[in-house]
Amino acid sequence: MQLENTTSWRARWSSEAEIDVALFIRDALALSVSEGQVLPPVEPQVPVHIPPEVDRTAVQAQWADWWNDLLAFLRSREDPDPRSPRNRYGRPALAHDSAMRQAIEYFTPAAARHFANARGPALRGAGVPAGGTPWAPGFYRRQIVAGERLGQLVREAEVRQGRRAYPFRLTVIEISVAGSICLRTADDQLLVSSRLAEDGPGLEAKLREVITELV
Repeated sequence: MQLENTTSWRARWSSEAEIDVALFIRDALALSVSEGQVLPPVEPQVPVHIPPEVDRTAVQAQWADWWNDLLAFLRSREDPDPRSPRNRYGRPALAHDSAMRQAIEYFTPAAARHFANARGPALRGAGVPAGGTPWAPGFYRRQIVAGERLGQLVREAEVRQGRRAYPFRLTVIEISVAGSICLRTADDQLLVSSRLAEDGPGLEAKLREVITELV
């Protein structure tokens, strides 16, 4: 869901198939990650499976850079500058590397099925369109509620400060990981777990902190 003030700001709540695949690969291959990139395991748990056709060592060496580039890509994909890189999976040198490409191709179907099941019974057994994101009805409800609350929080901040909000963009990406997690990966990007998204007061407190800084 996207909300836009006609003069200054834009907020978006989404769930990204690419993020799902990245976290699924991390858990399926039991990859280690650096402290600044630590997120809880995917929920429900992803069983460890290292297929012979996937070079785990090579993927381990590339995953962190790929993850950072993927987050940067998601932040800039609406950038109107035609010179901006628009590769779907981040830096082309990584996305096109044979090891990473094989891992993406191998695990994407399993990740789509896994998160379809995780996000609601309405999608269990349903086919997910190629390139689509398996959103469940619960996600749509959270998207609407959170979108409305984002707008209210911006208006409240404007009233407190006695002025219109400064121009800003904010993207909140919902992820299916264990625990009530909110990870700010950039000034204008948050990763929020589905559990926290269901916790109205907890989510509101986190969003208010971020919006107060942005406006």
